[in-house]
Amino acid sequence: MEPSLILELATRFGPAGLIIGWLVWERMTTARERLAYDRERLEADRQLAASLAALTAVIQERLGR
Repeated sequence: MEPSLILELATRFGPAGLIIGWLVWERMTTARERLAYDRERLEADRQLAASLAALTAVIQERLGR
């Protein structure tokens, strides 16, 4: 949060404005971090699924199925 925004929240809305501003800022920051984590996890899951599919194919070929 920018200092000017913090000062404006404090002067216009007092302590309640600061608390609400902080909650909104935290929620937005957490959501951005969670989205990045979810994207990385999705890619890792895709790679794992591809590896497992390849392993299954090799095992089935060896067993003659």
